[in-house]
Amino acid sequence: MENWNSALYDSMRSPDVGYIIPSIYYVVWIFIGNFILLNLFLAILLDSFLIEDDGSEEDLLEAERQAAILKHQKILKEKERRIKRLGPSFKMDKTQITYEEKL
Repeated sequence: MENWNSALYDSMRSPDVGYIIPSIYYVVWIFIGNFILLNLFLAILLDSFLIEDDGSEEDLLEAERQAAILKHQKILKEKERRIKRLGPSFKMDKTQITYEEKL
């Protein structure tokens, strides 16, 4: 793309071709070249987004599952802490099922 205007002027000065054909050629060349370059850039960019999305759905589901387990464990620890604070007169029901046993 550099110094294309001097090549355009030199080709326009040629007595065999004239000045209209080289000017049309260079303008079309620049538009098509920029269009192809833009499409190539966008194709690479979109391809990189698609590669990232391939495994992320499974990873996201696993992360959500792990977060739910951690949240449930935190709730159970908080319940145990409160029960200990209440003292020995309060008894916890033994029939409760933990989150891991449900899975």
